Amino acid sequence: MRSKWIAMVLVTVCAVLFLASVASAQFLLCLSEPGLKGEKTVAACNAEGQKFAFIGRDGIARIMTKEELDLTFSFSPKIGQLPAFGMQYGGQAPKIPPLPPIGDQ
Repeated sequence: MRSKWIAMVLVTVCAVLFLASVASAQFLLCLSEPGLKGEKTVAACNAEGQKFAFIGRDGIARIMTKEELDLTFSFSPKIGQLPAFGMQYGGQAPKIPPLPPIGDQ
């Protein structure tokens, strides 16, 4: 009886840790083309003037302006090279890589 209880607790803890790691992803979604499925890069869509939403770790969306994305690309060019996904295929959007260290950090 006790070993079953320990096994259930262990499985529950593993499930919670897995869900927490999936929920902590940050990604960009194209709002202008909901059906976009990675055919273009984020930088190409931004150059066309399409709008993007930044989805944070907590699930809150923030609309980014073209200037904000351009500034982000200057600090982390890899973000501009990511394939762009619309709202319809948001679950397939790649997570944003961490920013490189700046200065003496």
